[in-house]
Amino acid sequence: MKNEKNALPGRSCSIRELAKYVGLSTCTVSKVLNNRAGNKIPPATQQRVLAAAKELDYVPNVNAQRLFRKRSGVLGLLVPANPLTSGNVFGDAHFVDILGGMEPLLEENDSHLMLLFRNEERRPEERYGKLFRAGTIDGLLIWGAAPECGYFRELEENKLPYVFITSRPLEAVADEVNLVSSDFHATARDVTQALLRVGCRKLLFLAGPEKSSVTSAMRGGVAEALAGSGVELFIRYSRYVPEDAREAVLAARKSGLAFDGVLCASREMTPGVVEAASGEGFPFPFATLDSPARGALLPQEVAAGKVDDSAVGRIAVSSLLELIEGKRSRIRCLIPGTTVTNPRFLPGKA
Repeated sequence: MKNEKNALPGRSCSIRELAKYVGLSTCTVSKVLNNRAGNKIPPATQQRVLAAAKELDYVPNVNAQRLFRKRSGVLGLLVPANPLTSGNVFGDAHFVDILGGMEPLLEENDSHLMLLFRNEERRPEERYGKLFRAGTIDGLLIWGAAPECGYFRELEENKLPYVFITSRPLEAVADEVNLVSSDFHATARDVTQALLRVGCRKLLFLAGPEKSSVTSAMRGGVAEALAGSGVELFIRYSRYVPEDAREAVLAARKSGLAFDGVLCASREMTPGVVEAASGEGFPFPFATLDSPARGALLPQEVAAGKVDDSAVGRIAVSSLLELIEGKRSRIRCLIPGTTVTNPRFLPGKA
């Protein structure tokens, strides 16, 4: 065996050069480097190959790995170019926490993420099957799905591995899509019940966009909480932005709605609600159905549904990998949230 440390100065070595360096076949070295189960190679030999790879700065050939594994090792992440919140996707706390949850699983599975921006207005007929056919991606994660998305049927009909994150297209039956999401129904139910406990009997519900699977789930949870209670509910739809929430509250008041509490679909709406309450000189209580895990409650916020976005990201990646590997044929996972109540509104508190 040739054992000269500087045999390959100034560059990383190939697998053939590494095999020659340790005096083994390229097949044996490949099995060690790819950690193939059942390779029956002695531990001492494996350690020798790994130590030499580190010493010689061995870098795997990506194209060769793709050919060997018949996979690219890349997962696509499709996000909206024009999100329903202000700014861009990287200013959305939910999206950032979801990404944070993905990172450990990607690292653990030696996978990479390709970010894809979707613009429904400019490219309504965009398709993504071509990325699978070209071997560019192994699977597709979809965050912020539009109510109607032309690419959905293509993915289903060709049995391509995909997972919707948080929302799904409205045209699809819930059990007929791969979905990992927070349990918005249960969280909305529990948060609404918190408002009822402080005496609210006429609720204004700022429900987010009307054509949204998240809005639909929240409406179901609110309806369950109000069933048989005699509480009146007024629903207004808007984007998840402060100015829209503010205008919805003021317009409702101007139209004569005598509500005594507000349900906000999203944390992004709350600054607008607080501003509207201050302008009215009436600090009515409100509650938030969908809040990131971090962040304290506001003074007039009775309760908030805290969602585990990190878990959503982690489970979305692990579920997609299971689809790619053929371990599962359908994914549906609703992750419970936590309802946090403001101590100011507990019995006996001012």
